Amino acid sequence: MKLLLSVIFMSLALQAGEYFSKAEPAQLFYLKAAVSGQVVKVDEGQEGKSSDGSVLIMIDDKVDRVELEASKEKKRFLEENILLAKQSVANTYKAMKIAKENYNRVKNLSSYSKIQKDTKLLSLINNTNTYIQNKTNLENLKTQKEDLAVRIATLQERIDKKNIRVNKGLYIYKIYTKVGDFVAMGAPLVDSADTSKARLTIFVTKEDLEGINEKKIYIDDKETAYKIDKLWQIADSKNISAYRCEIVIDKPALFSKLMKVEFR
Repeated sequence: MKLLLSVIFMSLALQAGEYFSKAEPAQLFYLKAAVSGQVVKVDEGQEGKSSDGSVLIMIDDKVDRVELEASKEKKRFLEENILLAKQSVANTYKAMKIAKENYNRVKNLSSYSKIQKDTKLLSLINNTNTYIQNKTNLENLKTQKEDLAVRIATLQERIDKKNIRVNKGLYIYKIYTKVGDFVAMGAPLVDSADTSKARLTIFVTKEDLEGINEKKIYIDDKETAYKIDKLWQIADSKNISAYRCEIVIDKPALFSKLMKVEFR
């Protein structure tokens, strides 16, 4: 038996530059839940088909939508108040400026009594305080508006994350959840693939690695114009003494088909 295995291995070693690989989709995507919640919609009819870009899975977002509309309404109210506050600041600034001019005009005049001068000064102080108060109120309103804008953006992003779509054209390979399920953050939702091209992955020997980029690539005994897409320069951790090599090819008639790859 040992002798037979040795002969087999020796015959395989003689086939330098010849490998076999399954034609897999060029790129795979594993979509997981970005937020937790109860699943209220699953378009199971899209499984096994190319995505049309519509919502595939929906996680309950009713509370988020209510809060979003309330936040938008509050933002509109704040924007109206900011306009009024700006006008108030402008008016009190004018009043402060007039009070200051009135006080400066009389403060050094001997014809005005101390009581008259103090009255002008008190008017200036009151108008200045009102202006400062109004300006502070305006800044507070602006800060509230900025905070609301952040909250609105956060809610919108949360809603978007609860309405899961797969990019149009990607092949929907597997849907993991059903209506009524509660999904936690990080739970798998759907696997999809880019099937516009295929990828062949092989593990080449050290001997075949030398000058491999200058060799022609043959697929199932046919010469091609394909080039190596990726070539690792460090030996694979599982396939010891072999180097991972990937070749991107045109979409095959059937994925997962075993293909012979040769370098000549």
